[in-house]
Amino acid sequence: MRNKEDIRELFQKDKQAGFDFSQAPDLIRRKEVTAQATDLFGKDDLSKWERAQHGFNHYTKVKSIFSREYVDANFVSFGSFFKERRYLKGNVLDIGGGWGLLRQWWEPSSSDIYIVHDPGVERFLRGVHKVHHDYYERAFSLPMTFVEGFGEELPYKNNVFNTCVIKSTLDHCITPEEVLAEAYRCLQTQGGDIIILQSCDTGEQSHQPHILTRLLKNLRYPKRFLSKIYHWLFYQVGHVQHFSRDDIVTLLEQAGFSKVRVSKVPKTQSIYAFEANK
Repeated sequence: MRNKEDIRELFQKDKQAGFDFSQAPDLIRRKEVTAQATDLFGKDDLSKWERAQHGFNHYTKVKSIFSREYVDANFVSFGSFFKERRYLKGNVLDIGGGWGLLRQWWEPSSSDIYIVHDPGVERFLRGVHKVHHDYYERAFSLPMTFVEGFGEELPYKNNVFNTCVIKSTLDHCITPEEVLAEAYRCLQTQGGDIIILQSCDTGEQSHQPHILTRLLKNLRYPKRFLSKIYHWLFYQVGHVQHFSRDDIVTLLEQAGFSKVRVSKVPKTQSIYAFEANK
């Protein structure tokens, strides 16, 4: 389904030199990640993001974060969403997709490509916990290319993806408006669509929810709850951004997307699905 040259063809000619394709089609790494980051972001913003990313990387190593009960609940919720909506098709760009779990709900043809674009290559190389393999067996049977990089500067050509998915990622981005502008550029002009799956405040204006409010959402998963407290106290794990539903809609419209639809992801407390067209 994939080969090195198929993947390379998706990249802009002037961007190819900045990437190492030696492990393609499975893994494509930036040659100078630090140089890209300092070109894209201000010093203060980058420092804030790096602190949050360091804590997040440590956080995702902990098995108690991903209890079987928690993974099961998420699997059922997102499975219900994609069953009601329809499965992903065509070339998919998954920004911040980590392990590429959303492949579970992707129906590719023989020539389709699924790219996860994410700066967290360490998490990808470390791999998933056993419980994810148990639930997402179909996802791991399908091909994926992991590309190391920031969503604020995508190296791909214009109009090459059918769908862009962004799950629980915008709140980790330094400039989410640029991520969405880049996603818009890379989507096909006819029929290209975006899906954002994001936990949001329900009010009209965004605000940073109190840490206890965020932690209390996890009370039904005691081990996860305790681990969150530990990581907040010792690693200051937190989100770079906080959004209301209206914030996400506004960001999509400002990026050029139209026909924005908002729905609640089934069986979740505060996760919403935002869908829009190019």
